[in-house]
Amino acid sequence: MKERLTNNLGLKILAVVLAIFMWLIMVNVSNPLMTETKTVVVEMVNEDVLEKSNLTYELQGKNTVTVSYDVRVRDQYRVTASDFYAYADLSQLYDVTGSIPVQVEIANDSVRPLIEGTPTVKPGVVQIKTEPLQRKRFDLRAHTTGTEQEGYALGQVTLNPGYVYVTGPVSVIGQISSAGVDLKIDGINSDQDGIARVKFYDANDNELNLGSEVKLNIEEVDYHITILNVKSLALDFQVGGTVEEGYRYTGVECDVKNVSVEGLKAALASINTLTIPESVLNVDGATGDIQVEVDLAELLPDNITMANDSVTTAVVTLRVEPLMVEELDYDLVNVVFEGQEEDYSYYFEQDKVVLQIRGLAEDLDRIQREDIVLNMDVTGMGPGVHPARFMVLLRDGFELVGQSPVMIVVEDLNEEPDESIGAEDSESESDNGGSDASKETE
Repeated sequence: MKERLTNNLGLKILAVVLAIFMWLIMVNVSNPLMTETKTVVVEMVNEDVLEKSNLTYELQGKNTVTVSYDVRVRDQYRVTASDFYAYADLSQLYDVTGSIPVQVEIANDSVRPLIEGTPTVKPGVVQIKTEPLQRKRFDLRAHTTGTEQEGYALGQVTLNPGYVYVTGPVSVIGQISSAGVDLKIDGINSDQDGIARVKFYDANDNELNLGSEVKLNIEEVDYHITILNVKSLALDFQVGGTVEEGYRYTGVECDVKNVSVEGLKAALASINTLTIPESVLNVDGATGDIQVEVDLAELLPDNITMANDSVTTAVVTLRVEPLMVEELDYDLVNVVFEGQEEDYSYYFEQDKVVLQIRGLAEDLDRIQREDIVLNMDVTGMGPGVHPARFMVLLRDGFELVGQSPVMIVVEDLNEEPDESIGAEDSESESDNGGSDASKETE
């Protein structure tokens, strides 16, 4: 076989070349007619016909067709796909099947004489699916990413305009849950302005790619970002009212010590504490603890708001405890006299006085006699026996509510004793069997 193929190889190659040459001569001389094909994109026309009926459409299958045409061999290279125009007129829609006939025209006048006959198209129709058209308004919201510089907080974000109108198929519009813009605020410490592109999100806040099926009245909006200063405020408690008799207000407790607020620098400069007023914290007539839940945000000025990470509600407890009364013996030798006369002597008929002191149970357990000072003003007090009226000095938190009766004796040191009175007294004591003397001794 090899010998047969290689035998007279030169002659065989020459024969093939001569055959091709003769074929080319014959073709160029005769210039026969041949059928060619081109793939052409179909354009949809008269879309306003559907829009007037509040309908939109979706193309089913490919958007291209094959155009067949007859051309002479020597002219075939001069014809391209762009020389043809294929279109489907939506006004010719057949509602039952959704079919539209495809028309083809020669778009290039220079190649029109080269094409013999009328070009044909395959397939001859395109299929579409119609759907109601919906126009819906969506309010825009700002999605921020990143963290502000420490000591600053994101304030208000203003979008202009704050809404967008969307027109498209009902099935596509139904996928939209919200519309907005994405803004980066990482490291921001001052107000910013800019332009952002409108985006759409589903119910899970995932961005949607709606493609060309949806039309917007605007695609970009202006934005302004306000950056606020952050400040920590201590709580100031102003308690009003009077507790019930026999009770005492002992203090305030709160589960929140301070709060973070944000606002413009000028607004924060004039505030250092957050005051909870008497109108909120009142103990009038209280006989036990009072617990109040306070909305701290309501107490702030209009130009200051709570920071995002700060608590907004505080539970305040106003402590109210009952007062107890304890009796305490006080040695009268410690009484301090004021206004004494040099010619008089002063002494008490009793050695002790019982003081009734009121205070909190915990405080009464710790009171010492050294914490009590008894003063007595004897100015102008003449000789004789008088009821003792003490001025009792107690530490804060204690109150004197009563005392046992005490008599003070004032004697004139310069007056001679009356012997007759003394004798009568002696006789009287003898008649009484010495009972009074015994009492005095006791």
